[in-house]
Amino acid sequence: MTIPSTTQAAAFWQPVLIRALVAAAFGAITIFWQEPGRTVMAVAGGLFLLLSGGAVWLLARQPAAAAHRQLLLLQAAVLAVTGFLACVFQTVPMFTVLATAALLVSGGAELMLGWSNRPSGAAEGRPADHAGSASDAAGSVLARDWLITGAVSVGFGFALPFFAYLGPHALLGVLGGAAIIIAVVLLIAALSLRHDARQPTAG
Repeated sequence: MTIPSTTQAAAFWQPVLIRALVAAAFGAITIFWQEPGRTVMAVAGGLFLLLSGGAVWLLARQPAAAAHRQLLLLQAAVLAVTGFLACVFQTVPMFTVLATAALLVSGGAELMLGWSNRPSGAAEGRPADHAGSASDAAGSVLARDWLITGAVSVGFGFALPFFAYLGPHALLGVLGGAAIIIAVVLLIAALSLRHDARQPTAG
């Protein structure tokens, strides 16, 4: 079943915006908190992952996301569980393992979502935007954004363990860097989707 892009946009923009704001808030914390200890690292990083998982879960609940629900729920569960455990086990080694797992699994899920749900126009080499017609929206209006955020998460996930020896400040800096990029991408996506949702459906 093909879901019109305006229907997807109306269903998706709020959960995407929530996740963008969560990432932006965490990114700001990592920039302005100059001397974070293990507790700040664990709680701030853990809440970022946990709340990000909540935002993905809200996206998965949308009827328009039915075709993508399994991967979205996997992503949400991994983010939420690793975030909760990071808050509980407040050590650098455990945080490194949990944050790395969260980035790699979450990013991998998004890469799969993005690649398998590309609009048909993009798959054939034609430019596709968020407001494509229903016939060009056989995949998802979020496909391009998933590819970007997935690549960012996987890239930073591979890099994170190499900074563990530098302590909480470095780990938060790396995770915060990923969060800032994700925030920018998803904020633009959310605003675009909100605009598209108000457009009349093409006849």
